[in-house]
Amino acid sequence: MTSDKLPYAADAEREYEKEDPYPSLQTKFNYAWGLIKSSTRQDQQDGVRLLSEIFRASPDRRRECLYYLGLGNYKLGNYAEARRYNDSLLEIESGNMQAQSLRDLIEDKVAKEGLYGVAIVGGLAVAAGVVGGLIMRSAQRKR
Repeated sequence: MTSDKLPYAADAEREYEKEDPYPSLQTKFNYAWGLIKSSTRQDQQDGVRLLSEIFRASPDRRRECLYYLGLGNYKLGNYAEARRYNDSLLEIESGNMQAQSLRDLIEDKVAKEGLYGVAIVGGLAVAAGVVGGLIMRSAQRKR
């Protein structure tokens, strides 16, 4: 973990390092959880990577990885991935309040970014129209 040590994750990091190079699945999960909670992008990426390894290697642990994979991808701005993992969890546990809240956060971000995208495209279209108009006006004056 980088310099922003989280008190609740410090024990998980020490345990992970102590068991390295072959940490147990639970130790790896605990450490990944702490990394996801970090405010540092690199830590979050490392947490998602570790959880992805657990998800692939241990089918019986997938359900418990889904929420944190969704959360980690959300924090990293990977909204499609976040939605995919979170929706998978909601298929298993439709009443999971954390997953429902995360779904709302993801949908809000996607909607906001969609509006930003529309505004940018609209702004570019207006700018292209102005430039095109100026070019046509200049061409007409030269005649």
